[in-house]
Parts: sequence; C-alpha cells; structure tokens
Amino acid sequence: MNPPHPDFSTCFMPPRRVALIGFLFSAAVTSAFTAMPFFVFNQLGGGAMMAGLFAGVQAAGYAATSLVSSRFVARAHNGLSWGMLGSLGFMLFVCAMPLFRHPWVCGALFTAALTMTAFAWPAFHSYVGAEHVPAKRARHMGLLNIGWSTGSAAGPFLAGPLYVLDYRMPFVLIALLCLAVMLLLRSIPDERAYFGEAAADVLQLRAAHDLASESFLLSAWCATFAAHICIGATRAAVPKRLDDIIAAGQLRLLFEHEAVAGLNAAAATRFSWLAMALGLAMGGVFLVLGRGAWWHHRFSVLVAIQALTAVAMWTLGHTYSIVVMALCFALIGANLGVAFFSSGFYGMANPLRKHSRAAINEGVVGMGGLVGGIGFALAAEGAGIEAPFYAMPVVMAAVIIAQFTLIQVNRARATAQNT
Repeated sequence: MNPPHPDFSTCFMPPRRVALIGFLFSAAVTSAFTAMPFFVFNQLGGGAMMAGLFAGVQAAGYAATSLVSSRFVARAHNGLSWGMLGSLGFMLFVCAMPLFRHPWVCGALFTAALTMTAFAWPAFHSYVGAEHVPAKRARHMGLLNIGWSTGSAAGPFLAGPLYVLDYRMPFVLIALLCLAVMLLLRSIPDERAYFGEAAADVLQLRAAHDLASESFLLSAWCATFAAHICIGATRAAVPKRLDDIIAAGQLRLLFEHEAVAGLNAAAATRFSWLAMALGLAMGGVFLVLGRGAWWHHRFSVLVAIQALTAVAMWTLGHTYSIVVMALCFALIGANLGVAFFSSGFYGMANPLRKHSRAAINEGVVGMGGLVGGIGFALAAEGAGIEAPFYAMPVVMAAVIIAQFTLIQVNRARATAQNT
C-alpha cells in the first residue's frame, strides 16, 4: 500500500505566509540596525553618542507613529495594506542612506525608515491574531514570532560580513528582502474572508480566558517596555563597547589570560554573532510558547526571565568574553520573547481592538527603544560606557514591582465589575 502523499498546500496557508513575511522583513530591519552603528563610526565619523541618537530618535518616531495610528489603522478594509505601505517606505528611506555623508540627513532617513515599519508590524500581528480559537491563535502567533525572531538572527548574520566587504552591501540586501515581502503581501487574502466570523460557542468558551488576558495586558506591556530598553542598549552602547574592546586588542573567547588575536578584528562581524544569538533565543522561546498554555497568566514566568536579564545586562558592562556576551544576548532575547509574546497574545483577546492594540504594543516597543537608545547613550557619554549596564538591575526591579501592582489592580477591577 502506497503511503499518502503529503499535503503541501498547508505550508502556504495565509498565516504561514505572514510568518515568512515576518522573517524577511525582520531580516531587513535588523540588517539596518546592524549596519547603522558601523556606518556612523566609519562613514560619518561619529561615536556611541551619535549611534545612540540615531537609535533613540527612530524609536521615538516609531513609538509616536504606532500610538497615533492605533486610532485609525483598524478602519482599513484590508489591514495588510498598511504592511505594504510600511515595507515600501522602509525600503526607500533606508536604502537612500549610503548616498549621503551628512549626519543629520542620514539620521533623518534612518528615523523615517524605521518609523514606516510602525505601519507594517501591527498589520502582520493583527492578521494572525484574527484566529478565533485561542489555542490556534497562539500557534499562528507563535509562527509569526518565530519568523521575525529567526529573521532578526539571519539579518545580522548576513549584514555584518557584507558590511565588512563593502558598507553598501547590507543596503542592497535590505532592498531585495523588502521586494520579496511586498510580492508575498499581494498573495494574501483579506482576514475577514479567510478567518470568517467566530461561532457563539467559541466566544462563550473563551470568555474567562479573555477576561484574564485583559488583567495581564498592562503588565505584559511593562515587560515589553523593559525588554526593549535592553534591546535599545544592545543597539546603541554594545557596538561601541565591542568596537573599543577590539581596538584595544582585549576581546577574549572565554576567560583566557591572553586575548585571542584572531577575534580582535571585524567588529561588525563579531557584533552580528551576538545579534544572531539574541534572535535565535527569541525564536526558541516563541516555539515553546506557541505550543503550550502553561505560561498563560503566570506572573512568575515574567519575573524569572526579567531577573536573569538584569544579571545579563550587568554582566555586559564588564565582560571581555565573546562567549559570555553571546550568552547575555541570548538571555536578553529570551526575555524579549516572553514579554513580546505575552503582550501580543493578551492584546488579541478583544477582536474589536486587536489591530489598535497591536499598534499600541509596537508603540511600547518604540518607547523602550527610545529609553534604551538615548538613555544608554547619554549615560555612557557622561559616566562611561559600562555605567548604564550596572544600573539595569535597579531598573528591572522597579519594572517588576510596577507589573505586580498593575495585575493586582486589574484583577480587583475585574472582580468588582463581575459582582
């Protein structure tokens, strides 16, 4: 008896295509973030302060656009049309950067490019969040999150070495990836046609789950904000610290007495290794969270990973080991994975507000990047490149206290409304 032929059509269902789009677009965006600091150092003659300002100002633009757009993006007949606009705008603005050598022009282009992505990401997350059954929705969201997180590993892995070959090559890569994204977007049907309307029994079964999700949403947004402070720091301060360590010939593999000569070169490539570790850790966390419900509405999960991240950020301030740095980046990526999946999943509980909440979630991402980028740059400029890393355990402790308070307040409010 011949075995049945596999049905490959399921591999190309719309949620999976959106996940592939997330991979490609994330690879493009993180390629820009990988190339930017070294473009600032080598082509514009700037330092950590300028790179931090680029990262911080774009985060401000991203956050403001996400928050403002949350009021109107859900009105579009097809939400993915915003994804097309964001992808095109990002490609045009960021790929113009190599044409200029003026810091203000390049900073404006970088900010405009990343601001345009504030239209794309909420559209992608809102589309897969249209699934009515929570377990299926978690799987779809897990696929998208795995897509963009592995893309965030693949982008730096390619962009770092390409930059070493020629500083313009990462921008060519970005253009090709964005063109592929826009072609795929044209093939995806409207979410209303694909997912349909939720049955009454499904809405009744998920009522308690959705109520609990509402109680945890603000806390999860706090976690996402803190996670992106760390991400902003990795983009603004870590590249400069790594560049300084390599320039001094002090980069180690682990804890050996003498520095490894072969490691102390090509700082952009070394940084791409760290960014890849961060992206792979995120992908692993998304894979786990998308396939189980054990983490739903459990505050202890957020506390544990945030505490480990505080230790990782402190360690980045004094280690000279590339392996230890990679482990720290992996913890930061795992923390981002838990926080972002939680806030995205809880935000999809209300179908009428899912697109606007996806936009708000991206606004929180931008605000965290703003604090991490500019805050770390200013602190590094005034107190030394290591100083802001040492302060992160205090920041994370304050965030955890705020999260706990929000959960208690929201639970009490929900109980009062149902009595």
